This record gives sequence, C-alpha cells and structure tokens, in this order.
Amino acid sequence: MVRKQMTEEEKRKKRSERLKSYAVILLIFLVIVPSCICILLAIQVVGLRSDIKELKRDVQAWKSESELTALVDNYVTENGAELSEDNASADIAALENKLVWDETEQNTLDWNSDFEIRRVYLTFDDGPSSNTDKILDILNEYGVKATFFVCGKERYTEEYQRIVEEGHTLGMHSYSHKFREIYKSSEAFKEDMEMLHDFLYEITGVDSRIMRFPGGSSNTICETEVMQDLIEYLSQEGITYFDWNVSSGDAASNYVSSQQIAQNVLNNIERFHSVVILMHDSSVKDTTVEALPIIIEKILESENTVLLPITEDTAPIQHVQAN
Repeated sequence: MVRKQMTEEEKRKKRSERLKSYAVILLIFLVIVPSCICILLAIQVVGLRSDIKELKRDVQAWKSESELTALVDNYVTENGAELSEDNASADIAALENKLVWDETEQNTLDWNSDFEIRRVYLTFDDGPSSNTDKILDILNEYGVKATFFVCGKERYTEEYQRIVEEGHTLGMHSYSHKFREIYKSSEAFKEDMEMLHDFLYEITGVDSRIMRFPGGSSNTICETEVMQDLIEYLSQEGITYFDWNVSSGDAASNYVSSQQIAQNVLNNIERFHSVVILMHDSSVKDTTVEALPIIIEKILESENTVLLPITEDTAPIQHVQAN
C-alpha cells in the first residue's frame, strides 16, 4: 500500500514537472519570442524611417525635373520633335544634352584632338546614400577620382570622410535638398548653404568652395532675379558653381537600365573637350552603380582622354551666368 502511494506521488511530480516545462515553453512563445520580434521590427522601422527621409529627398529632386520638362516642351514646340514612348528616358537625356550642346558649342571651338586632352569629370549629386560605398569601391578599383555634390545627412559620417580620404572632391549641393524651401528667398538659400558648409567642415575638415545648385542653375523653381542674387552671393564667398554638359539620364526614372545610362553618357562625350557628367548617388539608383564600370572602362580606353575630379581651378560649365 505504501509503495502504491509513492508511485502516485511520483506520478504527480512528473505531471508537475511536465506542466512546468509546458509553462516555460508557453512563456517563451508568449513573451520572449514576441519581444524578439518587436526588437527586430523596431530596428527595421528605424531603417525604414531613414530610407523614407532619403526617398522624400529623392522626390524633391524628381520635382526638379519640371526644369527638364520645360526644356523638352520648348524644344518640341520649336523643332516639332517627338519623343518615342519606348525609349523616353533616352530621348529626354538626348534632348537635355542637345540643349546644353546648343548653349555651350563654344566649348568645342578650335579643338584639335592631336594637341588637346579631353578632360572628363564624373559628378554625383544628392549623396551620400547606401550606394556611396559601392561607387567609391568602383572608383578605387579603376584608380579614378570623381566629384560628389553632397547633401546634409548625419547618418553618413563615414561616407563623407571616405570621399575625402580617398582623394575625391567634396562639393556642396544643399543641406535639405528641398527645392521650394531653398529657393523661396536669397536668405533661405544662404542659410541652407552655410549650414551644409559648416556641417561638412566639422565632419571632414574640408572648406568646400565648389557647389552645384539643386536642379542646376537653370532650374525653373528659382526665379531669375533670385538666381542672380545667389550667383552674386557665391561669387562674394569665393564659391564656384558647376552645372553639366552631359547627362546620364538617371534622374528621369528609377528604372533606367544600366545600358541606357551608359549609352546616354558615352554617346555625348565626344561633343566636348571638357566634359562634366551628371549622375546621381541615391539609394534607388542601383542601375547608375551598374553603369559606372561600363562608362569608366570606355573612357579609359579613349585616346587623349583623362578622368579628373573637379577642383577650384577647373573651368566651370554653367547654364546660367551672372548678368
């Protein structure tokens, strides 16, 4: 009888232990697992917020395409040109390049390839981004230096520093890249530019003296009188602004193929002996990164051609000049 009681007690203990095990497992599923999931989701949310901020800046940049749209509309009206639906991005880039070509044809006058060296400048707007390190890796692989017209992004401290440390030129684009705010007045532009200058100086020690207007100096957001005031302000500050005469066309869409981007660039380089190429450093411009080796290899194979970073001694390409 005693032995039977002990056996029942053992059974109760085993049942108790099993219940405890089940309770622990249930606790894990009900508390620990959801907590881990919440932590992972929180990390992803932080990353997504940063990506959203960057995408908002990209949206602002895309809004500046109204500048290009206006140029295209004028060109179509005056010349009766038609854009092909199948290759719109290429046509836009070609029209943009032709319009710049028409305005800067003197850039090619009296150029003799036997005696002159074609200087090509790769420039990247809107960075840094999650693609900056990839771009820098490619440039480093080919031993090429470029120019980065950057915005104010506190999360990319290391990328700013790497641009400088690896011998590339750090230029200013704008701190916020918000066109409507930057161009609403001369004071707003100056405040934004000074904020970016001081931000870059604090991080890299570079006293940047070159810049590119958001949307270029020919953008249609900034009124003509205000643009002239900004040009005068930059001159007084000893800052030189650079536009471009060859566009990669990567601003037209996030889905322009790498082949098309490379073609937009390479088909127009021979028009000039000083070539400033517009590209974009953005998290959504993966095909720009893919096109970069194609562009660099072709340029390096060209005779009497060198790839250089923009410096204060570089003759600027400017769509709009001081009156």
